[in-house]
Amino acid sequence: MNALTNKQRIGYGIGDIAICFYWSGVGLYLLYFYTDIVGISPYLAGWIYALGIAWDAITDPFMGYLAERTVSKKGKYRPFIFFGTVPLALSFVLLFWIPPFTGFSLFLSLLIINILHRTCFTIVSVPYSSLTPRLSSDSEERTKLTTARMIGASFGTLLMSSLGFPLINYFGHNNESVGILYLSGIAGFFAVIILYATYFSVRENSTQEEKIAYPSLKKLILSVTKNYPFWIVFSSILILGSTTIMFNKNLIYYIKYALDLHDYQGLVLGLSGLSSFASIPFWSFISLKLGKRNTWQISMTLLLFAFMLFYFYQINTLTELIIIVCLIGLASGAGGVLFWSMLPDTIEYGEWNSGIRSESSLYGFMTFAQKSSIAVAALILGILLTFIDFTPNEVQTTETLNGLKNIMSIIPALGIAFSILLMYFYPISSKYHKELLLKIEARKNG
Repeated sequence: MNALTNKQRIGYGIGDIAICFYWSGVGLYLLYFYTDIVGISPYLAGWIYALGIAWDAITDPFMGYLAERTVSKKGKYRPFIFFGTVPLALSFVLLFWIPPFTGFSLFLSLLIINILHRTCFTIVSVPYSSLTPRLSSDSEERTKLTTARMIGASFGTLLMSSLGFPLINYFGHNNESVGILYLSGIAGFFAVIILYATYFSVRENSTQEEKIAYPSLKKLILSVTKNYPFWIVFSSILILGSTTIMFNKNLIYYIKYALDLHDYQGLVLGLSGLSSFASIPFWSFISLKLGKRNTWQISMTLLLFAFMLFYFYQINTLTELIIIVCLIGLASGAGGVLFWSMLPDTIEYGEWNSGIRSESSLYGFMTFAQKSSIAVAALILGILLTFIDFTPNEVQTTETLNGLKNIMSIIPALGIAFSILLMYFYPISSKYHKELLLKIEARKNG
């Protein structure tokens, strides 16, 4: 299967609306929920967040390994979406519930709930991501398919960011602990509907679904080890994700404490998501014209400039903040499109290089990269917030606010610069990828 219909692209793409209800819901609100609503310290909140994501580092590769070996009339990956969707929604609601405990019992219960949600998320998200190379083997078609998915992802993030605090305030009536439960329940309800729509809209390509002798885990690891384009993408997203998180997770704190604009959280976060959402078709077009590596270099250079502007410019007004945040959103919109369209291409490189094809395992390793980097970064963030004497729901000192701005700008800038350097060595162009497919096909027929 090469060319896909718009219905198939849309059907797959909207699934990431639901995925990003959960992903951005956790990314935007969970740390704030722990510190400003539950009332635990940033240090403990960082540990809970980090341990939950670290659990993903174990379960994601295992989930990829398991899904890849699943035999079903519905395909390898779709059954996990079907059966995992409702438990995932319920676990999301539970994630934003305050257990009636104190001290260590509160910490432990929050951690267990976090791990439960992360497990449910893995069961659905890894198979969903693994569908991309099963729907088409054409590199350019994958870019179009990934564009549809990233539009869905950005739209899901846009909804969660722009409507999050308005819904919390509307249903909570000045009680954020009640409002955030409503937010999670509403998001979970619509996510169930959307993921089932995806399930019924797509079909896995089974034209080559013969009896396959799957490689041993040892051979699989050896294959991944030799796949150097995969490691370039892996390393780039690892360093990028672990550094830009310092901006993303602190933005709510910066709006609330540095600028005293807490009532405008929904507006700022919403416009940030909207700018990223609006940029996706543009970056997809540039990618098709200039190639994925060149587009990465251009977009990340722009993102580096945006973070330097945030660092050097003295932000005093809402308008100034919105302009800079939207510039960051516009530049960062390329990351998802490029990342998720590069990854399938590395699968064919690995297949040609080693004779082993294992898309789900590579996706498991990649989500391992994302989440292990986030786990480490979240733990470091909790330590850094403690180091600069950040105290939730208190007036922050000038030194604390300066420290917060440094964390939000200097660390992401360094990560972006390093990713630009790494991606310079990425070898797979559209032409080269087509040649790989021909070589793989010739080897199979020869």
